[in-house]
Amino acid sequence: MFSKTQIKKLLEKPDFYASVVLFITGLVFFFIIIPQQIIVEDEAVIGPDLLPNICILLITSLSFLLLIKTIKNLDDVSQEIKTDLTSLEYREQFTLLESKRVFLLSLNILISILIFTFVDVLVSVLILTIGSCLICGIKKLWIIIILPSCLLSLAYFLLYEVLGTGVG
Repeated sequence: MFSKTQIKKLLEKPDFYASVVLFITGLVFFFIIIPQQIIVEDEAVIGPDLLPNICILLITSLSFLLLIKTIKNLDDVSQEIKTDLTSLEYREQFTLLESKRVFLLSLNILISILIFTFVDVLVSVLILTIGSCLICGIKKLWIIIILPSCLLSLAYFLLYEVLGTGVG
């Protein structure tokens, strides 16, 4: 079915390993972890395992598609990524700006977790999304306003209207 050179090419591709690991992890979650960890009660209109199962099935199917795409593109040399170390740029250290942003994002996540725990979910989500936008350098006001409002609207619609559950 496959020649030795094709198998060797396949084993050199990181997409192959990523798809196999994601596929196996998805199967383990779907058949072992989710059934053991989520208690399904008869009273629920929609089972509490529905959303995790949908997410895991989506991840597993996408990893399977990635595996098929990787196998299909074995002979296509034009799409192969050349791993020549001389062509890659390598930096020894992070810049001061990158280090500052990582620290500020970590601090933003910590503050959001504390606000989620002690104050309110809505305030925590607003601080997390708006703070992340500002820290990452987004300067356009309309993006800073629309991004959290869309995320919150979609979360509300999914949790309260579709699934009939709520947080908090």
